[in-house]
Amino acid sequence: MILLPALYVITPMDAFKTKLSKLDLDSELAEILCETVVLSYNRASTTEEDIIEVKLLFLMNLRFEYLSDKLYKKIFDEDLIKWELFDKWWNINRYLEDESFLDIEERIDPLIASLLVETGNPRIDSWIKKMQNKI
Repeated sequence: MILLPALYVITPMDAFKTKLSKLDLDSELAEILCETVVLSYNRASTTEEDIIEVKLLFLMNLRFEYLSDKLYKKIFDEDLIKWELFDKWWNINRYLEDESFLDIEERIDPLIASLLVETGNPRIDSWIKKMQNKI
């Protein structure tokens, strides 16, 4: 099986945000639980199994970093960590890497880079010069 790097965007559902707003939670904790997060995982596959792993890792991390036993039970009405619990409260999108910009940068011909126009930003203009002077 080929394992690939991927990014996973996890967003809470509106129903989860509504549920949290009805619970007596610390406002910072509620904010953390309602954030959209982007996580990387270098074990993506051509199947959906990596997505289940990421869902379980996400829930374990919440439990480990932010939620006591009592708080976890209060929020999720559950003691155990199950991927179905994730599906009830969050959405997930997986993005496999097509190509690295570093690879693209290395391939660009200096003649093409000579068409770049300086920006006035020292960092960007230095990069432009580097691209134009590649051998």
